[in-house]
Order: sequence, then C-alpha cells, then structure tokens
Amino acid sequence: MAFAVFFQWKIANDALQYSQRQIQYQQALEAYRENNIYYTPATTIQWIVNRQNPAGFFVSNPDMLFEPSQLNDSTLRATRYAITTLRDLGGLRQINRIAVAEYVMGLYKADVDGARYAPPGRYAGFRTLPNEPVGVRPTMDALMILEALDLLDDPRIDLQRIWDFISLHQNPDGGFWDEHYPAFGMASSMKCTSFAARALGILHRHMNKPFPQELSQGVRRFVSSVTDPVSGGVRQQPGAPVEDSYNAFRAVIAPLDTTNGDLPARRRAVQDVINMDRLSGYLVREYYLPDFGAFSRYSEPKKKKPSLKATHLVIWLLRDMVYLDHIDKHRISKYVMSLRSPSGQYGGDIYTTYSAIGLLQKLGVPTRPLTPPAKPEKLVTVPSFVPAVFFIAVLLTLILGHQAKKMELQSINRALSIQASIDSLTGIYNRQKFESLLKDELDKFGRYHHPLSVIMFDVDDFKSINDQQGHLVGDQILREISAVIKRGLRNSDVFARWGGEEFIILLPGTDRSGAYRLAEKLRALLESSRFSHDRRVTASFGVTELLEGDEPENLVRRADLAMLIAKEQGKNRVHSLVEETHSHLKPRYIGIG
Repeated sequence: MAFAVFFQWKIANDALQYSQRQIQYQQALEAYRENNIYYTPATTIQWIVNRQNPAGFFVSNPDMLFEPSQLNDSTLRATRYAITTLRDLGGLRQINRIAVAEYVMGLYKADVDGARYAPPGRYAGFRTLPNEPVGVRPTMDALMILEALDLLDDPRIDLQRIWDFISLHQNPDGGFWDEHYPAFGMASSMKCTSFAARALGILHRHMNKPFPQELSQGVRRFVSSVTDPVSGGVRQQPGAPVEDSYNAFRAVIAPLDTTNGDLPARRRAVQDVINMDRLSGYLVREYYLPDFGAFSRYSEPKKKKPSLKATHLVIWLLRDMVYLDHIDKHRISKYVMSLRSPSGQYGGDIYTTYSAIGLLQKLGVPTRPLTPPAKPEKLVTVPSFVPAVFFIAVLLTLILGHQAKKMELQSINRALSIQASIDSLTGIYNRQKFESLLKDELDKFGRYHHPLSVIMFDVDDFKSINDQQGHLVGDQILREISAVIKRGLRNSDVFARWGGEEFIILLPGTDRSGAYRLAEKLRALLESSRFSHDRRVTASFGVTELLEGDEPENLVRRADLAMLIAKEQGKNRVHSLVEETHSHLKPRYIGIG
C-alpha cells in the first residue's frame, strides 16, 4: 500500500512540476519574443554595396545605377551616408574604395577664388558637382568620406586651406553661413553653423590643430542667441520660430565639435549655453510620439509624424550628452526594427538606412539573436514494476488515479477552451469569441450605459497579394497586420479576425469620436509599416457606436456598412456611421450566432 500511495503521489507531483515548468516556459517565451531585438550587419552591407556606381559614388535605387540623372547635387551626400554606414558596420573592404576617393577628389577645388571673400586669400574646398561652387556642406561631406577611408593625408589636399575656407564663413555673431544654402544668404543659421563645426572638428582631430578662442566662443554665443530660454528649444536663426527638432541636435553638436579639450570639457561647454534638463524634457514633450516609439521633426500638430532621421539626431545628442536614460530605448529600438526589410534596408533609402543603423548602434542593440528558452520535457513517471498490494492499497491507488485523471481532463478542457477562442492563423480572438464578448458588453451597456463602439476593417486589394506572391505570403502578412494593430490597442479592447482579411475591434468605454481617432491612428500605422517581401499594406475602416435598443447584429452590420462606404470612397480611409444609410451598397447581412 505504501508503495502504491508513493508512486501515485509522485505521478501527481511530477504533473504539477511539469505544469509549473510549462507556465515558466510560456513566460520566458513571451519575454524572449518581446526582447529578441537584433540586426544583421551583413545584409545591410550587401544592400549598400549593390548601390555603388563604378565611378565610386552611391545611388538609392540600383535599377538607376547607370542613369546620368543619378549624378546630381545630392550624390555626394548619399555617398557620405553609404560610406559612414559601411565604416560603422565594418563593410568598407567590400566596395571599390579607390573609386570613391577619386570621385571625391574630382570635387576638390584646390584654389578657390579668394577675392570674393573677406579677407581675400588662398582657400580650398569641395563642391557637389564639378561645375558648382564650393561650399561648407559639401566640404563637410567630403571630409567625412575621406576620414572614414583614412585618406585625409592625400597629398593633393591642402587641409590648412580648407580650414581657412570654412573659418572665413564665421560671422561676427559667431554663427556660420554657407553659399550652398542661398536661402539664408550670408546670414548665420544653425544649420550652416553645425556643418561648419563638424567639418572643423574633423580637421581639428586630424591636424591636432587647436581651435582659436574667438571661434569657439563665437559658436557658443550664436547657440545661446538661438536657444529659447523658456521652452529649451532651438531656432534656426535669431527671431525664428522654435519648431524643428533638427536644430536641437545642431545646437549641441556645434559647441561639442568646436571646443578644445577632452569629452567632459566639451560637454561642459555645451551645458554652459544649453540647459540639458530643459532641452531633453522639451524634446520628449513636443516631438516624441509614444504610439510609434519615434520622434517627429516638427512640433506643429499637422506636421507631426514619425521620422527615422529626427529620431536618430535626438538619440545622437542625448547619447553624446549622457541623457539616454530619459527615453524609452526599448520602444525606439522596436520602432526602428519595424521598418527593416528582409534585404537589410530601413525606411526605403540610403539616408533612412544610415539613420537606422546609427540609432541601433547608439542604443546598443545587439547583432545576434537571444537564445530561445528550452521547452520543458515531460517527466517519465510510470514505475518499472507494479508491487503486490493489499486490496485497500489498490483502492487508494484507483481513487488517487481518478483524481489525477480529473485534474488532467480539467487542464485539457481549459486548453481546448482557449484554443476554441483563438484564430489559428493570427493568434488573436476568432469570430465566435468576439460574438460572445460582444453579448457580454451589451449586457453591461444595459446596466451602466457606458459608451461602446466597434471598428471593422478590411485589407485593401489583399487578393492581389495572394495572386502575385501566394497564400503563404498572404498568411504571413495577415499575421504581421495583426501584430501591428495589436500594438496600437488597449488591454481592454477586443481584437478579432472576422474572416478572410476582415478584422473587427470592440472598444468598451469609447464613444464614436474616440473610435474614429483610434481607427485613423491604426490606418496610418498600417500605411507607414513595411511587411514581408517589402510590401506596403493599407486598409479601409468602418466605425460606429452602439445605440439604445441596438441588437448585436445591428451594431456589426452598421460597422460593416461604414467599412464598405470607406471602400467605395477610394480605400485607405476611415468612415464613421451613425445609422444605416447608403442603401445602394446593399450591405451584407452579418448574423451574430
């Protein structure tokens, strides 16, 4: 009897331990999926290498590699982004570096006409095209390329003349101008000042040439004149509005790059003119978009949208000033990775890819995936022999076995209940579960009269994805759409797959205007995301609110009708409906079982 009781206890105990390990495994797996953020340098390197023209420069579209139009006044800048990204990823050996150097040297002007400058002298610089005038911005781009290639000691370059050329662009107010930006004329701007500062910083490091005191003090004086003491933001020029987050980066990098001494001394020079607590708070308050995990370039509400470049520049300045703890690094890393395509590019072109790689490196995102948690193995609990026992021992064994079987069946029933509620493709609720939860919410509405709204959306032109790339790709995109939408919802919202490429969302405690705003946000989130095989996806959304006396089928049918109207009006839009109009659409009957 003792043996029988012991073995049955061991079976039950092992089952309990296995159940606990399963729970721990599920928790570890959820944490792994949330935190397994990494990037692969090799794919990005190859994506950039494929865009090098034999003449040395880089283009955004490899299909246009040999088009003459690709050699324009933006080519030098794109080449700088490509070269500095390859340097940071360790990929410079995979390109024709000699061709790059010759392309850049073809833009060098060794003897700039000094008569047009004050004071006249012998100057040198770079231009964007051989027939264009030299400027501070192209000189900065060229110096960054040559520094990355370790070619600043090329005997054809006169670094002192370049230093003198950039320095003569400093105005009495301490800021710089640049003939490359004629809109500013010869007036100082934060943009031109930052370009001059970065170029001089490269020469300062390579030539071991100290900055003149009047140059450094002038830069800090100009930065102080464009910094708003109330908000902490930065203007383009004195008296201009505070609206562009780029200027915050420029205001930090200018004194940081034109001050003598080690990094702590240079940071102190920045803090002499910029209150970093105020600036960091201003940037988060006015430019950060928590729904995306990104920063916007502009603070004006109509212009606010997530920007890889703006996010990179904000993170850059916060990293340099040791203020990264003020932001959600994990959320921003997920935003960057959401824009990655299988080819290794981010956001669609060389510049956004440069910004993304810069962000990932400054945030410390690894280049290798995490090790996934090991799935627990089921313990072997059956004994190797059955001892002879008394009748009462057998009876006890049967009773305990019955109890264990009952627990096992309860566990299976719970698992089946969950499985019956989940859509097997997307992992969200299925239609049956949604209908059950909708009835529960209608019962609550009858008691408390809290607002209740529904959003229904349909993926636009989804049939073309299945026709062109197959159903496996279509299924993968449906899973990715579900993940994108789920990130934009509250825990209290009910998100389900209605059927095919149609989805439905139940919003307890939300009126129709709130549902409309959420639908518009979700529509924009889908439109700005990239999906498998570099596909862009849009959807049409219908919104409605529960009315007094509504049955479940009335509410869903009205949301479906609103969605059809959105489709009829051109797709990729949101339509809100109070009552069932537009009878010419012959709305589909949608029953609630």
